[in-house]
Amino acid sequence: MQNVTEQHAKDASGGVAQRLLAAATTEFQLHGYQGASVSRIIEAADCNVRMIYHYFGNKLGLYRACIERVYEGLRQAEAEASFWDLPPEQAIAELTRFTFDYMEAHPEFQGMMRIENMSDGVHVRELVAVNKRAETLFHAIDNVLDRGANERVFTHRPDPGQLYLSILGLATIHIANRHTMGVVLGRDLSDPEFLSARRDEVVRTILASLTGSPQ
Repeated sequence: MQNVTEQHAKDASGGVAQRLLAAATTEFQLHGYQGASVSRIIEAADCNVRMIYHYFGNKLGLYRACIERVYEGLRQAEAEASFWDLPPEQAIAELTRFTFDYMEAHPEFQGMMRIENMSDGVHVRELVAVNKRAETLFHAIDNVLDRGANERVFTHRPDPGQLYLSILGLATIHIANRHTMGVVLGRDLSDPEFLSARRDEVVRTILASLTGSPQ
């Protein structure tokens, strides 16, 4: 797949492409790929349909660009994080906090992933450049786990992918199930006090999985 972001980087700086991406991301999250309306997208982006073809080729190209955009945003933020060289336990704690905060601040990531999972991830497989950057993330986690194991800070040394899945799952379950679990728990799961307590609990859980007694 041609890299849409690189192809249109210069044009996108003008704003029209960015408006289309923002409007389309919202539309795809609400209605899925099949149900998304090009008419609603161009109305929200305040442009005409020719701009979709100019920047992205067609509706599918726009959809893929939206997925690429949300993935790239997360991968870039992870790469720019300053916690990787901290002592191992602190580094994992900060990675967990970072992931928790990022998912709360960027619901579009989970929204697009939900839609893409409904399509069996067929389009995200084609984002070679973005997926390649995930290897950098896992390599960084691997280095932290190696340091923690060598320093005997961690008694359990999981696969980095397994650890990241645990962090991501714990950092997002309250968002994915906010309404239903809010009813069950009788709480507003978007309340700042709840989020602060939940964030601390997730960090404790992740660190306990690494520093507790091995099973």
